[in-house]
This record gives sequence, C-alpha cells and structure tokens, in this order.
Amino acid sequence: MVSPRVHRYVRYAEIVAVAALLLFGLRTYYELTQLRKVPVALPNYEFEMSGGADPVVRTRGTWTTGSGIPAAPQTTTIECGKFSLRCAESSAAIVFIEGKGLLESRLTEFEIDRWTDKQIVTKPLVDRCTVRTLAIDLTEKHALSRISTNHEDSRCETVPDRSYELVAGYKAREQGR
Repeated sequence: MVSPRVHRYVRYAEIVAVAALLLFGLRTYYELTQLRKVPVALPNYEFEMSGGADPVVRTRGTWTTGSGIPAAPQTTTIECGKFSLRCAESSAAIVFIEGKGLLESRLTEFEIDRWTDKQIVTKPLVDRCTVRTLAIDLTEKHALSRISTNHEDSRCETVPDRSYELVAGYKAREQGR
C-alpha cells in the first residue's frame, strides 16, 4: 500500500501536469490564431542598385501604411530600368473568400517621369477611379506609393489620398496585430 503522504504528492504532481498541459494548449491556440490572421511569412525588405550602361533598381517588401497592412497580406517586387524608363511592379496577395485563402498576382507597368541620382518618380498611372504614382528614394533606399482619387471621372467617389511604404514583411505583420 502507498502511504497517504505519497498519494497526496502524486495528486499534486498530476495537478501540475494538467496545469502545464492546459498552458501549453492555450499557447498553441494563441499561435494558431495569429497564424490564421497572416498565414504566410512575408519576405524581408531588399533594395539593390546595379550600375553600368543600363542601371537597374530592384526592391522587394510589403506595402504598408502607418496603421499596418493595407488590405490582404501581400508581397511586392519592383524593378526599374533606366534605359527602358519603365518600372515593373509584381505583387502577390492572399485574398480570403469564404474562409479560404486564394493567391492572386498582378503585374503593373509604370512609365518613369524622372530618374535622378537621388530618386526615381513614375508618371501617374490612371485607373478608372484612382491615380497612382511610385517614388523610389535612392539615397534612403525606400519606395513609396501614393494613391489618390481620379477627379476626371465624375462617377468616382472622392476619398482621402493614401500613402504606402514598402517595408519588411515582419514589420507589416507586427503593425497589423
């Protein structure tokens, strides 16, 4: 027979084990909830410039505002060529439809308005209700996008201008929490 004292210690050990399993389960639930919010790891921010006869600027990251990820979790790569005077923006975003994630991709071409030693600025890209420009600061090594209302189409509702910055994916994820 086991003494009552040993029996009591066994019960204490069982209580501690159940409490530890409960804490582990709660932590796992929290981590899964966070993963459901942003189910992918977004890439780090990159910025590179190549010289030579045809300078090229490449940057990659996640568009964000001061309040976090603008809409769906996404990643964007921009490549600008001085010889072609064009910037190609390639984006991939996860859009949730009825609880399921759908990966959408988009390629947008911008014409370059000016390319100096300090910055690249594109011509406005006019969509039905929006006007969008890109600006790449070559000294600070960051990219900005500005979206405003297309006032030439009377059917469009006027909304405040929005500015986005290309940042590392983990920064956008931290801001979105």
